[in-house]
Amino acid sequence: MKNWSTQLELPVNWGDMDAFNHVNNIIYLRWCESARIALFQQLWGKVAVNMVDILKSDGIGPILANFTIDYKNPVSYPNTVVIKTRISTIGNSSFGVEHEIYTKKNPELLVAQATSVIVMLNYKDGTKFKLTENQKERLKAFA
Repeated sequence: MKNWSTQLELPVNWGDMDAFNHVNNIIYLRWCESARIALFQQLWGKVAVNMVDILKSDGIGPILANFTIDYKNPVSYPNTVVIKTRISTIGNSSFGVEHEIYTKKNPELLVAQATSVIVMLNYKDGTKFKLTENQKERLKAFA
């Protein structure tokens, strides 16, 4: 069984639906984005998601390099989704994030799986930032 360090619940909005009477595919990406931001805030606090604060400090922050999603089952309104998120891999200047999405109406049914790669970037000079051992240990706590 996987350890999901972050779990976020979001309502399915009527406007999330498309002409096929289920949630539009792009909404799943937004759900994962919200869960990823919640994970970042657990890792680094609110500074992690505010460019002004990042630039005022050392300039080091996350940037999304890759996102992949597999849609498993449709979701429709009304409902609430549960997005489970964790760190899946840790590299030298990047780390992987994994998501599983379920619904409150059917909590055992997997709705979607997604993965992403986050690169740590020095926004002041545009270069990749190499993670320190302490930073890697911090990430491991969310794996």
